[in-house]
Amino acid sequence: MKKNILQIILLMTFLFLPLFVEASVGEGTFYDIRKYGAKGDGKTLNTNAINSAIEDCFRNGGGKVLIPKGIYLTGTIYLKDNITLYLHKEAVLKGTPDVSQYKSYIPLGNLTMFDSGEGGENANSSVDPHWNRALILGVGVSNVAIEGEGIIDGNHVFDPEGEEKMRGPHAVIFAESRNLLMRGITMNCASNYAFMAYKIEDMVFHELEFNEGWDGIHIRGGKNITIRNCRFFTGDDAIAGGYWENMVINDCYINSSCNGIRMIMPATGLTISNCVFAGPGKYAHRTSKEKKRNNMLSAIILQPGGWGKAPGKIKDIHIHDISIDTMNNPLMIVLNEGNTGNNILVERMKATHINQAAVSIESWKGGTFSDVTFRDISVNYIGDANPELKNIQVCQPPADSRPLPCWGWYARNVENMLLENVKLNFQGEDIRPAFWLNNIGKAELINVNYPGCESKSSIVLEHTGTVINK
Repeated sequence: MKKNILQIILLMTFLFLPLFVEASVGEGTFYDIRKYGAKGDGKTLNTNAINSAIEDCFRNGGGKVLIPKGIYLTGTIYLKDNITLYLHKEAVLKGTPDVSQYKSYIPLGNLTMFDSGEGGENANSSVDPHWNRALILGVGVSNVAIEGEGIIDGNHVFDPEGEEKMRGPHAVIFAESRNLLMRGITMNCASNYAFMAYKIEDMVFHELEFNEGWDGIHIRGGKNITIRNCRFFTGDDAIAGGYWENMVINDCYINSSCNGIRMIMPATGLTISNCVFAGPGKYAHRTSKEKKRNNMLSAIILQPGGWGKAPGKIKDIHIHDISIDTMNNPLMIVLNEGNTGNNILVERMKATHINQAAVSIESWKGGTFSDVTFRDISVNYIGDANPELKNIQVCQPPADSRPLPCWGWYARNVENMLLENVKLNFQGEDIRPAFWLNNIGKAELINVNYPGCESKSSIVLEHTGTVINK
């Protein structure tokens, strides 16, 4: 009997340990920033007052630094170990428009593997101090949280010396840190990314909302990361980055004027589940400026090397229970130089009103894919009868999706691929074939339905081995 009771206690401890860890970050005394001279009038610069409260809290072993009701203008805030920055329901932490008030993240170690772009338009570097400025900085910290029901407002700070001659500081940077939590808050009008991270471990994002700005959550080097129950309405990619290990994204609503989830570096152990991707974007793509483009590009684009060489594997990827509506492309998985892909499973994905590009899984200059399965998939396209589409020459994709010589499904350099219970359709007319398979070792199509499935001309095969169509 005693043994059974002990087993029950151990089991309950294991089950509730994650909740305990989240709740325990930064517990302790409240440090009200008003007691350090902060004024929530939307005019006073409160940088010193807020940092003084954080420093005092840190020296006393940690606790909660309270941002109470009001609008608190500030420059860079430095988070420290065992601190919770707690925003009251009617609190706004607002970035000052004075770009000189923002400080930079300076790496503690060598992070050049996370650089991207190689001099191109998407180039940014871990050692570029101008790129790595932030409203809130947490560097080399642990047991840190930002939570509450308030707002972090990046204020769309304009910087003519920033990227694209317009971007200001990121709203939050965490780097080389662990045991982190962001919960409950709203992030508005980030001047660059709302959240930027380098080499973090054990972090949870829970019940956050992102409005406008550029990327919502961008992580370069993340281990044991959970993003759940979050809402994204971003002016650039909602979730981006790479070199992820054990990343879970679930129960999120994603609306963007760029991509939903864009992976530009490899990942192992990535799960994307129970998410809704819906276009067009509520807020215009920030970089499009006066064009105010708001079409959503891809729901999910996994493309290591898309912004510059990023060697490594994409492995153990599970995408399931996904709803997608009104965008250029539902799903695109691409390998580039130095990349391989293995054990990829996509199931229970439904996409409607897809208006430009087929589902694609393709390798260019990289290794091949193996063990790829698509099951219980439904995609409804908007057809395109433009005769010029017949002349498309397929080549390595740019950073985003593009029209293809088939309307439904494109695959290139895959050792073995299974499609089971897949239904493809289109509205209107389309002059292209449904499938285009290039250099596929073995393709099994089981219960795959699409217009013209009775005709061999609906599947184009190039250098492809066994095709089993049941």
